[in-house]
Amino acid sequence: MMIRRHRAVLVLGWLVVMLVAGFAIVGHERTLREGEFVLLELTPVDPRSLMQGDFMRLGYAIDRQLATQQRQRDPEALPPLVHIVVDEQRRGRFLQVADWPAQEPEVLTLRLRRQSGQYSVGPDAFFFQEGTAERYEPARWGGFRVAANGHAILVSLHDEALEKLGTDPLPSEK
Repeated sequence: MMIRRHRAVLVLGWLVVMLVAGFAIVGHERTLREGEFVLLELTPVDPRSLMQGDFMRLGYAIDRQLATQQRQRDPEALPPLVHIVVDEQRRGRFLQVADWPAQEPEVLTLRLRRQSGQYSVGPDAFFFQEGTAERYEPARWGGFRVAANGHAILVSLHDEALEKLGTDPLPSEK
């Protein structure tokens, strides 16, 4: 009797985990498919650690303004959202931190992430296939898909001219 109960609990736990994972996957796929595209300016990262294996460390210009906001306020009480103004080339520029979603059509809302005690608008790394690092060295912009709820997914890197990087076939595909 006890073994059946344990087995039922394990199966129920597994089902809950699968449902949560399924909802997360569906949400990410919806963001990739329907999210608004925006480019966020990258900032230089320590050149000695720019390329580490099969990923590139990333920093964002908006994060500097968030650090200023964090110093001016209680560091633990920074609002959870940031509003950015998007220009005609889809480049995003910091507007303000906020507790509410933006209402203006040219303003996007991003959820903030907290990494190592600092707030950021995006991930701190971009992973790529081994042997393709040189394709991403000229990266100056990160391309994101942003959902209506502010969830943003990094989808591409772009150079100074806003051209997408890494779209050439791999050496083995030529």
